[in-house]
Amino acid sequence: MDGIVFGICALVGAVGTWYSARDAWRLRDRSEYRIARTARTIAFGVCAVGVLLAVPAVERLLEDLTGMNNSAKLGAHFCAVLWCGSLQLMLVDWSYDHEVLKAGLYARVALGVAVSAAMLPLFIATTGAEMEFTTAFAADPGVTAYLLVYLTYVAATCGEIAFRCSGMALSASRNGHTWTSRGLATSAVAAVLGVAYAISKGSYLVLHHLHHPWPLRYEEIVSPLLAGLATVALITGLTMAMAGRRGTRRKADRLAT
Repeated sequence: MDGIVFGICALVGAVGTWYSARDAWRLRDRSEYRIARTARTIAFGVCAVGVLLAVPAVERLLEDLTGMNNSAKLGAHFCAVLWCGSLQLMLVDWSYDHEVLKAGLYARVALGVAVSAAMLPLFIATTGAEMEFTTAFAADPGVTAYLLVYLTYVAATCGEIAFRCSGMALSASRNGHTWTSRGLATSAVAAVLGVAYAISKGSYLVLHHLHHPWPLRYEEIVSPLLAGLATVALITGLTMAMAGRRGTRRKADRLAT
């Protein structure tokens, strides 16, 4: 199942990256939302790479090439951190004026760096030839600590994305920007699914150490499915919002002329 889910996500991510990069290039001379357009393209690109690394066949190939166990998982997790951080930067550029923009950007970059700095030592101290950073190895405290740091960051950032996208969707709806509103609403739902993914995986880890875990076979189905749905819905929603904003700009340009 992981191969099918994450393979579809990689394809959607590649298409979204191409569309976003084309939009950013066409509007390179416009100063408004320049950071947002760049951050969105980076987010889509690293998402495509990250979910591709989660495909079992690609994971095995990378580990064979590097000779390093769990190298694909480490890469996928760092891509997820960069993906969430880039989306935060995009929303900060959309939401804040220039007086507070820099502070908001610096705070989120610092958080992403801090999370990465916490994950790397845990990975180095825990990884081994027979060890995998999955819930199947929840009995290992190092695996649990590493995954909980990662999942806490995912839950927090997805929570912020859901909050900001839902607020902007309501604002766009009131202003008559239908497609932008629908896209942002879809993105908000996707972010909620991202929170659900983090809760699903994290709750299994916590309950395992409390000796009352729910069946692992269910977690290995539910968590990848939630992650896949969140990824596809978020890229789709932001692309819809992008198309809506483009349509609004075209109408404004026509009225101006």
